[in-house]
Amino acid sequence: LTRSLTITSCDQSMFEKAQGEKVTLPCTFELSEEDEGPLDIEWVLIPADNQDWEKVIIMYAVDRIYNISYPAKSGRMRFTNPDPKSGDASLDILNLKAADTGTYQCQVKKAPGIQKKKIQLTVLVKPARTKCSIEGSQEIGKDVTLKCASQEGSPLLSYDWRRVSGTQELP
Repeated sequence: LTRSLTITSCDQSMFEKAQGEKVTLPCTFELSEEDEGPLDIEWVLIPADNQDWEKVIIMYAVDRIYNISYPAKSGRMRFTNPDPKSGDASLDILNLKAADTGTYQCQVKKAPGIQKKKIQLTVLVKPARTKCSIEGSQEIGKDVTLKCASQEGSPLLSYDWRRVSGTQELP
């Protein structure tokens, strides 16, 4: 029985965190004696809409860490362990933003072994202040539309309307 490279972190594969917080996406691994090639570790962001290419965020190759800088993610993503070859390739994301929501994949390669682990991250955003308005003439017998909306918030907000005074049913 031969054993090859394995990802050992069997922690949760879905995370929900609030905007502004820090998250650690786990990815620990063990190498085997059969794995002789150079160690290569990549964290990739897989776009949710399938309209964009997968983006390598950070990688470890030839004993160096390469932090691929995208303006929106610059300086906020790093390996948890400054020496990922030790078996801990977990990813820290600091100061979470709504745009960080997505599927992240840890990929560890050391020939002939290769293993991947996907983790879903959802960044929750508190609602921005709700703005309400009235459209239409506020006269008896005329139609009126009451509107409320918030520019931010996850999950998306829904609104329920109730009459709080009077007994007459509304149309």
